[in-house]
Amino acid sequence: MKHETVNPTGLAPPPPRAAEHGVGLLRKAFQILDLFADDRATWTQSDLVRETRLARSTLSRLVRFLCARGYLLEARGRYSLGFAAIDLGRRAQGQANLVDLCHDLLEELARTTAETAILTGYDEVRASVVCLAQIPSRHGGLRVFENIGTAYQLHAGATAKAVLAFLPERSAERVLAGPLPAVNPAVKTSAARLRRELAAIRAQGYVVTHAETYPGVTGIAVPILTPRGRPLGSIAIAGPMQRMNARTIEIGSALLVDIGRRAGERIAGAHGRQE
Repeated sequence: MKHETVNPTGLAPPPPRAAEHGVGLLRKAFQILDLFADDRATWTQSDLVRETRLARSTLSRLVRFLCARGYLLEARGRYSLGFAAIDLGRRAQGQANLVDLCHDLLEELARTTAETAILTGYDEVRASVVCLAQIPSRHGGLRVFENIGTAYQLHAGATAKAVLAFLPERSAERVLAGPLPAVNPAVKTSAARLRRELAAIRAQGYVVTHAETYPGVTGIAVPILTPRGRPLGSIAIAGPMQRMNARTIEIGSALLVDIGRRAGERIAGAHGRQE
């Protein structure tokens, strides 16, 4: 039997919009942040000027901005990494560990459903989810295959909406206020419709989508939540719509809710050990 594979390609990165001046300032900001290390956790502005060779006025302006955003803290003229930088590192570490923490759950999901099982991580900077791991369907013929590293905007598809529904309100509203281009041109959405869908997802704890990212594909997903209820990513199954009937969706949704709960318990345990 010939195997037909639904083989999606990743979204093309958006064209650069920042002016060269803005990119240069961003580079300088990271130049400052990169200096803070275990062997030297605090710096004065004079030290930073000397080490970075930036103009004092430029460095002072960037330091004030980083302090205002919580990425630096100032105490008696010395600066250290702020809580925003610490939280960013914690979230990055959490995503890096998601594959290790959830791989056996992903295997269980793929084994039980025989459909493609997908693990994503939430990328806050790009307002997207990124495929971290997948186990392809065992079915012959038509099946779904995902590329590791593929990114999806938060407004379309089960893996993305499972995350969007559980973001803090301000973060979710930024997505809803922006453009909502259809990934699959045949399936369009609006902010009003998306708000209704997100409320339903929060109420039931999972999301089912049909053909939102690729024609003929149904996805079911649940978020992977921290102890504070913040999404680190999602775990999902995806398969051809003709195999994903009402009974299959019911069984798959129940299994995913249970797996999402167990993943959350593991995340809580991992955070507890780190603390």
